[in-house]
Amino acid sequence: FTEFSVQETQLKLLISKFESDEKDIVEALTSHVFKSSHIYRELGRTDAAILSLNRLRSVVQVFQQRGMTYPPNLPLVLHLEDAKLMKCQNDLDTAVMRCKIISSHLDSVEEDGTSLELTSLHADALLLGSLWMAAQNVDAMTTILSSFQKAANLSTRVHKKAKAMDTLNRSFIQKASIAGFKLGEFAASLYYSVDKRTSSEAWKKRCLAANERKQELDLARIKEQNLANKRSRSNAEEKLFHGAYTVRAVLEREVDMDEKEMQSMTASLRQFLKMSVESYCSALKLCPTTIAANVSSHVFQLVSLWFKNCARAETSDVVNELMQANALGIPSYRFVPLTYQLFSRIDSSQGEVNDFQNILRDIVLKICSEHPYHGIVQLVALANGKRIGGGVDGRNADTYLENVGDSKVEAAAHILDDLRKRKGYVSALVESYTTLSDAFIGLAMLDTKNFERRQFKGLSFSQFKLNLDTCFSSGRRGSKNTSAENKPVIFTNPPPIRPDAQYGNGVDDPIGAERVLSFESKFDLTPTGLHRPKIVKCIGSKGGRFKQLVKGEDDLRQDAIMEQVFGTVNDLLRHEGADGNNAIKQSLGTSATPCSSRHLRLITYGITPLTPSCGVLEWVNDTMCFGEYVDDKRGIGAHSRYNPGEWGDNDCAKIYKTAAGDAAATKQSRREAYRKICENFSPAFRFFFLEYFNSSMEAWHTARTAYTRSCAVNSIVGHILGIGDRHTSNILVHTKTGEVVHIDFGFVFEQGKTLTIPELVPFRLTRDIVDGMGPSGTDGVFFKAAEATLGVLRNNADTLLTILSAVVSDPLYKWSISPQKARQLQQEQTIKEEDGDDECKVKEGASRPSLMASNAEDDENRNDAAARAISKITNKLQGYEDSSSFDKSVAGQVKLLINEARDPDNLGLMFVGWSPWL
Repeated sequence: FTEFSVQETQLKLLISKFESDEKDIVEALTSHVFKSSHIYRELGRTDAAILSLNRLRSVVQVFQQRGMTYPPNLPLVLHLEDAKLMKCQNDLDTAVMRCKIISSHLDSVEEDGTSLELTSLHADALLLGSLWMAAQNVDAMTTILSSFQKAANLSTRVHKKAKAMDTLNRSFIQKASIAGFKLGEFAASLYYSVDKRTSSEAWKKRCLAANERKQELDLARIKEQNLANKRSRSNAEEKLFHGAYTVRAVLEREVDMDEKEMQSMTASLRQFLKMSVESYCSALKLCPTTIAANVSSHVFQLVSLWFKNCARAETSDVVNELMQANALGIPSYRFVPLTYQLFSRIDSSQGEVNDFQNILRDIVLKICSEHPYHGIVQLVALANGKRIGGGVDGRNADTYLENVGDSKVEAAAHILDDLRKRKGYVSALVESYTTLSDAFIGLAMLDTKNFERRQFKGLSFSQFKLNLDTCFSSGRRGSKNTSAENKPVIFTNPPPIRPDAQYGNGVDDPIGAERVLSFESKFDLTPTGLHRPKIVKCIGSKGGRFKQLVKGEDDLRQDAIMEQVFGTVNDLLRHEGADGNNAIKQSLGTSATPCSSRHLRLITYGITPLTPSCGVLEWVNDTMCFGEYVDDKRGIGAHSRYNPGEWGDNDCAKIYKTAAGDAAATKQSRREAYRKICENFSPAFRFFFLEYFNSSMEAWHTARTAYTRSCAVNSIVGHILGIGDRHTSNILVHTKTGEVVHIDFGFVFEQGKTLTIPELVPFRLTRDIVDGMGPSGTDGVFFKAAEATLGVLRNNADTLLTILSAVVSDPLYKWSISPQKARQLQQEQTIKEEDGDDECKVKEGASRPSLMASNAEDDENRNDAAARAISKITNKLQGYEDSSSFDKSVAGQVKLLINEARDPDNLGLMFVGWSPWL
């Protein structure tokens, strides 16, 4: 504050001394004071911002008294800054009124020759006023929509005019794209509002009643006509005729009213859909790469609108025509994050007459041509849809084939054939990706039951006639492949998405990635696991060695989809307060509070499904299972080492299981058993940091802080997404950073609550988990990090819900699970616990349910299940929890969740395999 004041004083003194440079100094002074107001507002210091504006007004008065010139649009700029300050003080009425005054004034003076700055200011005032009116929800929707449209049109005019005058700068492009996105958002909200009404039970009953009235009208007309046909009518018949005439006339008016209302609803649906899709397409074409924070949500929204309406009788023509005209004009890198959702809808059953499939095919071809390292592998996987061996988890293969279908496999194969015919390195990449995928699939399908107990390390590929190590060396063993030209990148480590689509043309390595050069000639089996996944080491073109897990007879698509969602959450956490998001927040007059300074993130890892029943996973190096460190299943665990006189993990499991299996067991008796276990079994995870980070106090503190923050982020995100089955084998701990890595997402969207023994806690926050957080436990870093994470998710609820809506409606993503299957899975895990089988060392090593391959459901049931899942997530993001009847603040919601997660009444009723005492 002092520095700004000193600079202001210096500039004022310069004005009086250098009259010849008076204009430049005036501009510098006004710009400086205005900038100080803007910065104070961004920092939440509205008092200081108001003071700066008042000083600027005083300076302007001095200029006027001295006859000095100043920027002509300065008074209007000050009014707009006033409006933003009113918004920061939650005075929306005054803020909206000031925007309307500015807009009204500029409407009266604006002409074709108006400066770009003035027109841009007009667009800013309209956009802000529109947003705040929408937040108030007081003005008519048509009024707000008209204001949004005008703001978008003015912003586009400024952009075109600046481009024609060769004065185009980044701010004009940003403003035009932001205005388009906001118009698209508002039009989409109106579309969904109308769509919700037309899908409601009340509307369906209304339509049914309207159809009945039509039938009544037909009967009334027949009756009236019959009476009218009589040449002579008695008095009684004349009365009947007049009565029939009256009834028919009334019914005609009612039917006419019904038809007009239905036509009006359909027209509104089409209008709002068209406006939304057009705005999103226009904005995405303009949007610069610097705005990265929320653009992905707009792409998801656009694609969701398209998918929802592509086959809908009332709107398919509108949305397909718009997408056909605009889709290929949108930069292809915007669609790359949606490859799962786009590729899963490829189909050839409709032939060439299906506009939707033609457009989708063009988009897929463009993605694979311009971003081949991201698209081809998924296209090859879809073409392998029939290669599922014996099924998944022993289920019949035919069950899987119902979900994939011949038409999808054929469509993917046709697109691959088109790519093979294209010039350049893409055609060669298709062949190399197909070759490597085939080699991986052969390894994944290898049956190891006959030899896995004799040998599970140092197995030779040649021993089993597998060619993974020789697939790129013409099948000759001993000959090394020395060139990575036109070879795939490491499947589990794709390059960052590049907007310029420059990936080395098959000759050079893509920036940020290595290509496959070869594989080590031997592979290992995991120590445990129903299907014994294989461990291979891939050698990269730069010499890197990448450890990978190859799994067969298991569905990896669910985990791949969840990793996609985690990546989106990481984007939200990273961009909250970052430059990309600040561009939007500053233009909308809101402050940006950085969240990325806490380094909040979810650790993700690469998963590449190759068929519906096998795939490749990235091995996260330097990690160990949480259970491996604390219990005795893999040797002497921390509890036995640091608390030698206490009960062991097996003792606790037996007592807990006995209490749960007692026919006369009650909640009190089970809680008492849990309390008794806690008295004889002390937490010991705090020693993990003393063992692995003992080089210095700083290393120990940094790792423990990273662990605590990581636990907080995973807990909150896991609760919002309803991720269950968080037992000690599904949580890894990083031995180099202290962060936790969650794996195995077999139960999502509250599916853990459908188990025979339902999960009662929102996330794992047991005594050992808390023990690693230090003396403050959940009251220090954990609470603040959880509060910040939940705050980001709630602030970006629309973005998250849009993306999740696209995910759960994916036709190949069958995440719902029947109660019967849930019960079977829990019984299988009980058997595994009794046999002492443990998967803690192997990421994704356990056999899990394939949630994609249950009995096929019709579209309506799938949509209902998706709607229920999204509804639950929406409630959580609004602060509603099952145990409360009112919405809570962020801090209140976090506190409630912590209490539920640590409640002994809940932990005493969990499944024994969950190990609630650890």
